[in-house]
Amino acid sequence: MKHIIAALLIATCFFTKQSSAQTPPIVKDWFLSTGNWQNDPQLYVCEYGTGKDTVLMLHGGWGADYSGWLTAVANLGNQFHFIFYDQRGSLRSPFPDSLISFDQHIEDIERLRKELGIQKLNLVGHSMGAVLASAYATKYPAHIRRLIMLAPAFLKSPLPADERTLADSAYQKFDSFRNRPAVREELDKYNLNRPSPPLSSREETMKFRINTFKIMVYDVSKCNDMAGGRALYKGHVAELTEKTYPKDGWNYIREFGKQLYPVTIISGDHDFLDFGNALATKWSKEVQSIKLEIINHAGHMIWLDQPAEFENRLASSLKK
Repeated sequence: MKHIIAALLIATCFFTKQSSAQTPPIVKDWFLSTGNWQNDPQLYVCEYGTGKDTVLMLHGGWGADYSGWLTAVANLGNQFHFIFYDQRGSLRSPFPDSLISFDQHIEDIERLRKELGIQKLNLVGHSMGAVLASAYATKYPAHIRRLIMLAPAFLKSPLPADERTLADSAYQKFDSFRNRPAVREELDKYNLNRPSPPLSSREETMKFRINTFKIMVYDVSKCNDMAGGRALYKGHVAELTEKTYPKDGWNYIREFGKQLYPVTIISGDHDFLDFGNALATKWSKEVQSIKLEIINHAGHMIWLDQPAEFENRLASSLKK
């Protein structure tokens, strides 16, 4: 399972390319103080949208950045006011290693909430961002209006034995999926498996993205709709954050059962972290406040595979 998590952290460092028609305007961008604005490290914050309700979006992958969110919600800017930020240590929010920890990631959300003057947050997290959102909601339940998790990483850690069995069974099915013929066909389409002449840098980048991103999408042709990665991803932030996880792990599903705020999980049926959605289905049955939305023919990056369906499900969840 460690190699799955490693792939998760690496792969989520990519962000979605934006065509000129899709590129949303940045209404505001600014820097959030973590102490003394003049001297202390700051978080880079971006705002988009003119809607009345504010939605705080947490990107996945410690050390990744928020850029992929812009395309994911580009068509929802007239309905909502979105807040994005690069988590501490990420691309636009550089921090010294000594200040990077799981607890500090949680406190950054609280800093941002106070700065925005919002009593109760609409909080949306993707992948590891869903774990972060859950951790914040557990510590500050009074400040949650609604919680939405997109293709969440494990919301229990460690998984109990019965759920470990479900996860192992799902991985066997996923292992077949990641080696599907469509991957080779996509590589062959661009002649990226040729022995000679050597691939150009552009071709190497394309091949790298297909081989890396094949686990994150249902439609492998979407792999090259991604940009970024490599040096833009700060992988050491993941290592620093993981070292500071709670020693006893967590069980956020249990915590949700204690609260009154609505919880929604939106996941693709081909999400490599929960292939077939056995875990999410079990969790939604355990806690009545959890609503599970499964989008067919979608992987971990749901909005790439099924953009219209993703937009509809997210907008609907934010209005309930």
